[in-house]
Amino acid sequence: MKRRFLSFLLLLTSLTAAAFAADLPPAWRSWHYSRSILGIPTDMRDPVSLRLPWDLFVHSEAHSADFRIVDEVGHEIPFFLVSSQDGEAKVEVRPSQILERSFVVGQFTQVVIRVTDKSPLDESHGVTLQQLSAEPWFNSYRISTPEADFMYWVETAVSDDAHEWRVVDARSPISRFRKHQLEGNQTVQFEGYSNQRFLRVRIFDPEHQISVSNVEVLSQDSRSEPERSSIPSVFAPDSSADPTESRWLADLGTSNLPVSEVDFSTAQPEFYRAVRISTSEDNKDWSYRCAGEIYRFRRGEKLRESLRILVPEIFARFWRIEIVNANDQPLANIHLELRGLPRGLSFPVEPGHSYRLLFGNQKATSTQYDFGRVFGGSKRKVFILARLGPEEITPNYADPRPFTERHPNLLWIALGVAIGLLGYAALRAMRTPDSAAQ
Repeated sequence: MKRRFLSFLLLLTSLTAAAFAADLPPAWRSWHYSRSILGIPTDMRDPVSLRLPWDLFVHSEAHSADFRIVDEVGHEIPFFLVSSQDGEAKVEVRPSQILERSFVVGQFTQVVIRVTDKSPLDESHGVTLQQLSAEPWFNSYRISTPEADFMYWVETAVSDDAHEWRVVDARSPISRFRKHQLEGNQTVQFEGYSNQRFLRVRIFDPEHQISVSNVEVLSQDSRSEPERSSIPSVFAPDSSADPTESRWLADLGTSNLPVSEVDFSTAQPEFYRAVRISTSEDNKDWSYRCAGEIYRFRRGEKLRESLRILVPEIFARFWRIEIVNANDQPLANIHLELRGLPRGLSFPVEPGHSYRLLFGNQKATSTQYDFGRVFGGSKRKVFILARLGPEEITPNYADPRPFTERHPNLLWIALGVAIGLLGYAALRAMRTPDSAAQ
């Protein structure tokens, strides 16, 4: 008897789940797609977390405004979206003054900067170095130069007295490629921080003195970037009108994927190349998005490389990556990859219930739940990770768009019919004799 009851219960549960997967309740018929949420323990009462796979965004709204979670009877379940988005790194300018610009023939241009916690204006009013309080910390600087096209190596040293110097970075690149409409990078960042009062910059070019109009001393956050995950993309080589550039194209198939990083890999042992990134929605009209540099070189026994370019989060279907080779050969065995900050969501669960994620409603607007404001702002952690089942099309789907949006061709057909009727009426009027003339 007990076995029959259990069999009947399992059959009833299966039929209920099948019916729920087949047809959505009337309130949710405007959502074209859904995926069941799996892996939730049957006795779970705390909120659970769910990692959103990238293929989910193919049929959903780019910013997740159409996401809804419902249980097996169609009750809406609150949730909040989770993203590892970080704000921009904090950059502070440290007051400084250039003390020396010089040139050692056949070797380098040298610039010596005094770093203070007071502006030169304060010092001109009688504030001496002995009166200055604790020296400011810094870990980078930006060189301003009117030169248009260059790539130089720079040495960075610091000192307390401008006599005995300690090299904190023996070799870092700065560049600009205005011939290719690229501003390059003129900022040098070294490991750690320094609070010493003098900064020495040597720019290595034996042929002429580099014109340096200013050096901004900076303090930048050295926090680590959040981990990004690979976005499915395949780059194919493309011909470029400029023989000094290499070009690759990728079609993501959708504009809903949040790309925030471009990664490169190559077998080239040492190089320095400028990169231009553009996007398009139709593979015809392209918009410039950003630029950067990739490089790899050795400094003694230490390998230094930068093979990724961070971009402001961009939603676009077509991506074009261009690498400026100048007179060098293209990079060997290069591979390109798009990456994005992972998305997830958390929601409360009750024992004995099943849940489903709905998406694919162009008319849906973003949600706001108390759960997101209360739980999302707390320090509680969610350890249980659920997962999504395969995508399912809603059989009883009801398109929420107005009739004219669902059938745009009907407007043109109606307009053509109206023009035809007006032309026919005008033609008949011209052929009918005027009654006054008769």
